[in-house]
This record gives sequence, structure tokens and C-alpha cells, in this order.
Amino acid sequence: MQQILRKALLPMLAAGVLSAAVPAMAADVYVSRAPRAAVAVPVMPAGPLTVEQAIQVAYGIGVVQVKNTHFDGDEWEIEGRDTYGKWIEVDIDARTGEIRNVDRSII
Repeated sequence: MQQILRKALLPMLAAGVLSAAVPAMAADVYVSRAPRAAVAVPVMPAGPLTVEQAIQVAYGIGVVQVKNTHFDGDEWEIEGRDTYGKWIEVDIDARTGEIRNVDRSII
């Protein structure tokens, strides 16, 4: 009788202990994530923006190379390339610095 208990009870006990340890080991796996880089937002002065300030706003949304700038009464149009080398045009309110429109190349 004792041998039967050893043959049946010992494997069942070992299986129970091992199955209880598996979830505990799985909980020790953590995925580390790098902190997001803070995006510097330029402080806009009161009054109309200069072309340099408008370009800084455009840089803040991904323009890395400016090809052309145009002042159209109440807004700046900044044309250039983004980080992927694709064409991008940004329309910026000349008074507030608000981004009015962004056109990006799809090719």
C-alpha cells in the first residue's frame, strides 16, 4: 500500500509544485521601455512671427530641411523635407504660431 502511495502521490505532488511555480516565474519578465524624448515647444511672443520663429515651429513637427518660405498675409508657408526625405508643407498662423495645415508627400 505504501509503495502505491509513493508511486502515485509523489508524481502528483511534484506536478503540483512545478505547475504552481511556472506562473510565478512568468511574472518576473518585464519589458523595459525607453522614456519618450521631450519635444521642445518654442515660446511665441505677442505679435507677428518672424520667419525664423515660423521655421522653428515647423522644425517642431518634423521638418528637417527648409526649401522655401512664403508669407501670405496672415500665415507663413514653410516647405521642405521631413526626416524621411519626403516633401512637407506647413501653414502657420503668423499671429499666434498655431499650425493651420500640414501637407505631406505620400510618395
